[in-house]
Amino acid sequence: MPEVSAEDLRQQLRRKIDSLSYLPTTAAVAIKFVELGRDPEAEPSDYAKVISADSSLSVKLLSLANSSWFGVRNKVTTVKGAVNLLGLSTVRTLAISYCITGLHNELGLSSDESRLFWEASLCKAVAAKEYISLTDAKLADHAFVGGMFQDLALTLLFSTAKERLLVILQDPALDAEAQLTKQRDTFGIDHAEAGRMLAQKVDLPEALVDCIAFHHDRESLAQFVDEPAIAEAYVVASLFPHILNAWNRHDADRLCRFLEQHAQPKGVDAATFLTRVQDAFEKLYRFFEEGRAPQAELVRLMEQAAREAAENTEALVTTVHQLLQQAARAGATVNQLVQKASELEERAIRDPLTGVLNRDGFTEQAGELVNRAVRYGSNFAVVYFDVDRFKTLNDQHGHKTGDVALKHVADHLRNSVGAQELVGRVGGDEFVALYYDCEERDAIRRVEKLLQDIATESIGGGNRHAQVTLSAGCLSVRPAGGTCTLESVTSAADKLMYQAKRAGGNQVQTRTICI
Repeated sequence: MPEVSAEDLRQQLRRKIDSLSYLPTTAAVAIKFVELGRDPEAEPSDYAKVISADSSLSVKLLSLANSSWFGVRNKVTTVKGAVNLLGLSTVRTLAISYCITGLHNELGLSSDESRLFWEASLCKAVAAKEYISLTDAKLADHAFVGGMFQDLALTLLFSTAKERLLVILQDPALDAEAQLTKQRDTFGIDHAEAGRMLAQKVDLPEALVDCIAFHHDRESLAQFVDEPAIAEAYVVASLFPHILNAWNRHDADRLCRFLEQHAQPKGVDAATFLTRVQDAFEKLYRFFEEGRAPQAELVRLMEQAAREAAENTEALVTTVHQLLQQAARAGATVNQLVQKASELEERAIRDPLTGVLNRDGFTEQAGELVNRAVRYGSNFAVVYFDVDRFKTLNDQHGHKTGDVALKHVADHLRNSVGAQELVGRVGGDEFVALYYDCEERDAIRRVEKLLQDIATESIGGGNRHAQVTLSAGCLSVRPAGGTCTLESVTSAADKLMYQAKRAGGNQVQTRTICI
């Protein structure tokens, strides 16, 4: 049986990412905990309310509080009681860690497979937290979450082709850079890029997206992460391994050199730092495993980490929307006000006839999306559409039929875009769509299907029966370190559309550029 190609695996990964429209609720809990950690007035009851929103997390914390590890005499029956027993710092850490195992469950990993990746993520999170604690303990939770999330997509690759990924991760001869190259050769994509796509698909905050996307790119970390100490913590975490029994010597040496350069001036040498990571890792591991210590092999590895540490990661998100906090505290009244404000804001950027974005709404949102694509090096396509012979349609069938035609086109366009993509009405019979994370061939296929679907359906009925066709200009863009503006790419797509119209309409003209 022939081996599955890298392109086939890449397409499988894309479909898997598209199917994960949300992360387990513990992901939202983890981010809310970071926010509560920044609130000096937050109390255990605030944490208990957040935990109670996730039944699986509530059960796990109650189970842990009542385990033999704590030896309580009277059974703990409330989440608030568990929070008081375990302590806020421990509860925050446990909730964030449980989030990762929740994703593993979504992907169908066995308990042993989940533990393999969870241990490495926990170790990285602890390393980031211990490093940031040398200078600013207030940022410890932020660093911890970044460490836990940085390898978000490794399990996606694993669930797609287990043996092929394990061969890469368990080869101690491959450093982090070589592993990324091997992943791209095998899957057509590496875990940092796949993680970035997933993080944006489920609408994680941008700071966390940066952490996932750039955890192996030190220059981008320094550029996009606001706090230099946080960026350094992600660098430290990124030099620990993806799997804890496969440390690469080059990565370990890089970690030691980095610690000598950055931690030693803070009064901690590499050996002392790694001992702290070992102790904190063991303590957390015992919490999750009800007192059981990590395997001896892991302990020995950590003891040798002054020379043998390796692999992955990056940065974290800091702010959950303030309105979310207000709604949680103030209850239904605030919630209604927020909803009203959102509805009014949404109306201001929507075309009242078709319901898609109007020119101002599209320009604002698409500009942000283009900037994001350039930032992360994501391919995208801008497609300009124009209804063929729209004036004739209005003259022959009346303006009501013309309005029906525009709604008909808008409905098809809206159904053709994903959650991260946009469509807007930018003129009388002109529409623009922006396809994000989209290869050239996929964009052309989508546009051709769209034109065919619209052309084969009729609108109206009886004497008002009419056919609608579109001319389209599709500009595919491959970011390569340069800059571009929404105006420039939209203008280029518009010109392509006019070429299609001059060629007879009901067709698409295409072009690909690198910027």
